Amino acid sequence: MNLHFDYFETLCTECKIFDNVVFLLLNPKKLNTFGYILAEEQTDPYKIPTRHNIRMAMYWLVQGCQPGDSLVFHYSGHGAQQRNYNGDEVDGFDETLCPLDFETQGMIVDDEINTALVRPLPHGVKLHALIDACHSGTALDLPYLCRMNR
Repeated sequence: MNLHFDYFETLCTECKIFDNVVFLLLNPKKLNTFGYILAEEQTDPYKIPTRHNIRMAMYWLVQGCQPGDSLVFHYSGHGAQQRNYNGDEVDGFDETLCPLDFETQGMIVDDEINTALVRPLPHGVKLHALIDACHSGTALDLPYLCRMNR
């Protein structure tokens, strides 16, 4: 496997995290010793990326974290937008993740992601979120604006 990591390495603020991500990319069978993985191909119903299982994995990730911990949340899948009903979005749309069962159970809205992954974090905990989905730019619903012209 020939992988080029220079760009990704600049995104990581700690070498340990980069080393762990590289290790997991090169040794995917070791992932369950480090974390929680959901995949469409799974036969275990608790490891299929349903709305319920994704939300439970989010809660699992932040449970018991302490200052100094570095957490990694990675989602690769479909993303979308839906009309915002609570008025907290400037453009009038919430960003969403589309779990495998979204047509029957609904999408996971950015407000829910923020409530599950961001708000529970104690001061001093770092969350690295890699979201590979359409409309994922503000999927964590953070109160920050990135200006790329600086």
